Amino acid sequence: MNESTPPSKRQRAIDAGARVFLRFGFTRATMGEIAQAAGMSRPALYLIFCGKEEVFEAVIAQWSDESLARIAAGLAARATLGEKLRFACETWCVEGVELALANPDVRDMTGLPAVRKSYARFEACLTDILRQPTEQSGFGVTAADLARIIVAAMQGLKLTARSGEEMRRLIAAQALAIERALSLAS
Repeated sequence: MNESTPPSKRQRAIDAGARVFLRFGFTRATMGEIAQAAGMSRPALYLIFCGKEEVFEAVIAQWSDESLARIAAGLAARATLGEKLRFACETWCVEGVELALANPDVRDMTGLPAVRKSYARFEACLTDILRQPTEQSGFGVTAADLARIIVAAMQGLKLTARSGEEMRRLIAAQALAIERALSLAS
């Protein structure tokens, strides 16, 4: 990517990439479709991004940044560990479930490196949320291991949830179970 590219063109390409990936999934999306959606030529798009993988990475990074910022901003308003976990997981996952249900072609993005990297960032966020409660609990698990379990569960639930509401209900059950397990171990 050319770092001297004006942010507006780069942002237009990212926004267009998001729309195209949501419509076609990763495999069927093309640089031509992204360029057209961004209102630029393919050569102009290639001056900003080397290929659709790089566009996809930028789309996922932006989505992750926005989600993690919403989580960070909202945690202080939640009093209990269960509320914090529920809020973080709902913020991270429910919109994705609803998008996947509305656009089935996006399911081909699940295991891509950019998505795995974004989940690692979410796992680090959960580790921070869980650090003090796990240390105080004497439960015998690390915050990092518990965060990894939650992320794995969220990934599985995203694949099987039939609605955003079902996803919220399952997240609530998982957050409650973790909160109670840690409190019982104290």
